[in-house]
Amino acid sequence: MSGVQEEENDNEIMTSSPVTHIISTHQVGKTFKLYKKRVDRLKETFLPWVNNLHRPFQALTDVSFEVVRGETIGIIGRNGSGKSTLLQIICGIMQPSKGTIAVDGRISALLELGAGFNPEYSGRDNVYFNGSILGLSKEEITAKLPEIEAFADIGPFIDQPVKTYSSGMYVRLAFSVAINVEPDILIVDEALSVGDALFQSKCFAKFREFQEQGVTILFVTHSMDLVTRYCQKALMLNDGKAVAYGNAKEVVDIYNRTIVRCENSNGPTDSVSSEDAKEQIENLTGSTQQNDSEGVAFLRNEDENRYGNGQAEIIDVGIQSLNSVSQHTIVHGQRYRFWIKVRFQQDCQQPVYAYTIKDVKGFDISGTNTHYQEIDTGEVKAGQVVEVHFDQDMMLNSGSYLMSFGCAGFVDGTYTVFDRRYDLVTFEVVSDKQSVGMFDLGSHITVNLLDE
Repeated sequence: MSGVQEEENDNEIMTSSPVTHIISTHQVGKTFKLYKKRVDRLKETFLPWVNNLHRPFQALTDVSFEVVRGETIGIIGRNGSGKSTLLQIICGIMQPSKGTIAVDGRISALLELGAGFNPEYSGRDNVYFNGSILGLSKEEITAKLPEIEAFADIGPFIDQPVKTYSSGMYVRLAFSVAINVEPDILIVDEALSVGDALFQSKCFAKFREFQEQGVTILFVTHSMDLVTRYCQKALMLNDGKAVAYGNAKEVVDIYNRTIVRCENSNGPTDSVSSEDAKEQIENLTGSTQQNDSEGVAFLRNEDENRYGNGQAEIIDVGIQSLNSVSQHTIVHGQRYRFWIKVRFQQDCQQPVYAYTIKDVKGFDISGTNTHYQEIDTGEVKAGQVVEVHFDQDMMLNSGSYLMSFGCAGFVDGTYTVFDRRYDLVTFEVVSDKQSVGMFDLGSHITVNLLDE
């Protein structure tokens, strides 16, 4: 792409909203002009009789959604779906080519690593420079500087030129500035993927603090676990269109199905229509009781999130004790068997069998598959049925959990889903022990009185 120019905006962008929504977009569209040569853009600009030297690229098409103050919204979609363009429009960096957007509050955005940083200046100088861009006075920045330094935790590098920073140090300092301007709206675009585990933990602790304070957060990520865990809602974009907006877990389910559909299609832009997305969201909730082969009632999702290319079919699943008694309520600390029965429609070499456990918010808790465990699953012929057992100790604490099962394989070198059944079975864990979190690691504690 040698040249890009934005189409003229035919609607005025509003900066405040009288309604309760802190962000409101209505049929927002964004069109860019793409040029084969940079000189073509100059010709169109300064030679009015010369035109049609560009081709339009529609980055966003009629995107409409509203955000209530205090919500955390995940924005998801494949690369090139328009996520970053939408955030830049919300921030006011770009104007929409059509439609309107209303924003009511101070925005602090982290759209690129160290955006606005001068590489020749020190980190401290860039804090003042970046803070002023975000609307803080020099006195306000000075007052917040100790908090910014403490959160960034880059030590003496704060006084070194930014060009000497690693990408991790960049994002630590940039994020620290962004969160310390007391925003009404915090916008983060994939910035946290660079930070280490401890820094990410600090960031998400700050997210929770912001949520408690009523700060609105827009969060772009490719990690679906983060969306289901930290976001109340999610907006899914595909080819510049908003195809789903609602409960975070339900939209993530639609996204997962779309990804598999795209990977198995002949074209790169296979998509879900808004009507199909709405129908799928409405169908993701119902559940029913069914009996497994041992006659024990399991709670199964009658409208499960199921997809795959059909090369194999998961025909039955269950949970058993090791003496083959089926279980729905299982006891913490005991050993159980998760089993899956698969019928193959085509010959397959080294199929992969998997299970995943999620909590009720949709966050992945644990799981494994035969590929991870380096299990030789051999060759399976069309028409054969395979039963796979996963035996493990139950270390989860008391609570309700959902189990998903899958069968996949490598077709012409590409990992391909044959049949995946998300959130198919629920089960309960009971325990007479108390511990913090989701897992009990079985700690053995000793206390010794030492002589002085």
